[in-house]
Amino acid sequence: MDAISAGFFLIHLDGTVTPSAALAETLLPDSGRATAPAAKASSTPAMASATGASAARARRIPLNLALELNAEQEAQFGKWLKLVGLRHRDLRWEKLSALAPLQELRSVKGEEEIHVRLSYRKLEDGNGDLTAIAVFANDAAPSRAMIRQLEEERQRHKLEIRDVLALAANPPETVGSFLDDARLRLEAARWEWEGFLAAQKLPGAKGAGLWQGTAEESAGQHLFRELHMVKGNAGAFGFESLAAGAQESEDLLEALKHSGAGSERTRAKLTASLAGLRTQLEELVRAMKLIAGEGQDAMTRILKWKLDRLAAAAGGMETAKLDPALRALIEATAKLAFLSPAYLVRKYRNLVERVAHNLGKRVTFRVTSNTGDVHPESFSRVDEALVHILRNMVDHGIESPGEREAGGKGEAEIGFEYVAEEDRVFLRIRDDGRGMDPAAIAQRGIDLGLITRAEADSLDDVGKLSLIFLERFTTRDEAGMVSGRGLGLALAHRCVSDRGGNLYVYSRPGEGTRFAIELPHLGGKSLL
Repeated sequence: MDAISAGFFLIHLDGTVTPSAALAETLLPDSGRATAPAAKASSTPAMASATGASAARARRIPLNLALELNAEQEAQFGKWLKLVGLRHRDLRWEKLSALAPLQELRSVKGEEEIHVRLSYRKLEDGNGDLTAIAVFANDAAPSRAMIRQLEEERQRHKLEIRDVLALAANPPETVGSFLDDARLRLEAARWEWEGFLAAQKLPGAKGAGLWQGTAEESAGQHLFRELHMVKGNAGAFGFESLAAGAQESEDLLEALKHSGAGSERTRAKLTASLAGLRTQLEELVRAMKLIAGEGQDAMTRILKWKLDRLAAAAGGMETAKLDPALRALIEATAKLAFLSPAYLVRKYRNLVERVAHNLGKRVTFRVTSNTGDVHPESFSRVDEALVHILRNMVDHGIESPGEREAGGKGEAEIGFEYVAEEDRVFLRIRDDGRGMDPAAIAQRGIDLGLITRAEADSLDDVGKLSLIFLERFTTRDEAGMVSGRGLGLALAHRCVSDRGGNLYVYSRPGEGTRFAIELPHLGGKSLL
């Protein structure tokens, strides 16, 4: 905190700080101008002197020591400095400075708590190159109510920073697909919920109607499904604020399920929560356009459309009687958009790594395939199943580092295998975690009232393990951000079944678990 005692300091792009005391040596009263030729600051010309030769000799200290940052704050600051270094020319500084991980500092002087608000200004040389960031400290003495408000704002700001960093870290085309999918799901959830509210105003309506009906999937189940998928995919990309918002909506929906019609207050909260999710999504869309450029999404769609047309035209040509060289060219054209499975599963790799990190686990994700490149939409039709299976594997299947060490196991591993056969396609996902005991799974099903003792006794081990695909089956007593509602694997099974496929599970206690998604070919082409 000593770095800000004189009201300002410099942050350099290498993560060091020139504190106020050292800067004073370069800002002599009679200088009146920068010591470095052509140096300029975005706001205070006098500050530019700190970027000259004198500043180069000034004493620098590590950022974490100067501002008393913890390891997470230091890492976030490093990512922000890297973003600033890359984008300071083409993004408005107001936008970049608003993403700084630290917007205020707090310290205790005697019995008084001191609040200091920080403002950031960029320093550039005559060529427009960024030389340092000047940070000005202004006193802020908020009331207790304001302190609480600032704390809430700080948490919100922290999540927003992570969202922006996640946008910058993921390919625009994959993020664009997620945003489109999330928009459709949230719109479906809105119509489902508003339809329920309208029906409740009819004479004789009952609150339980949200989970009743002749359809295979009730309105309440559909709501849960859409919210659960938004949460899972948001977590895969690192959009923690959107995932947290979806979790809040799920909690409110769960409360309504167990209280029938529910209170007016709970209904109002769910309405507001669903609206908040849509607002958060639109903010992500705007941030995406800011980072990737306004025309990025349109250009991606145009290129995809052109590739699809070219591939369709090539695929429709009769090549049997053509010259071998021309035939090879046409066949290659038909597969212009195809990519390797390892490239296409980046989303699932990110999902595994993020969920593992949040749970304090370390997991290696490995991909294998018996075929060459596949279409970019290879996994899109069973994406919902893959997300739920992988999240459950990391949460339930993989042991904690302490458990693995005690069991003589090294770092955990999840394998993802794409296998194409003559008449079908397999997606196989395996872990080397704690595995499942069929007898324990059957007993849990009995305890939850999903099957009777007689029904459990009639099942073989495969049948007992398959109970995990039943809705409401869970080994957790309370739901968390990753799992525990007894919904994910039931949705995974439904997703695969809707595509005409089968979902299998194999497991042994202590040896891990394997899931296999089997999908048939159609007309020589995979359903994937």
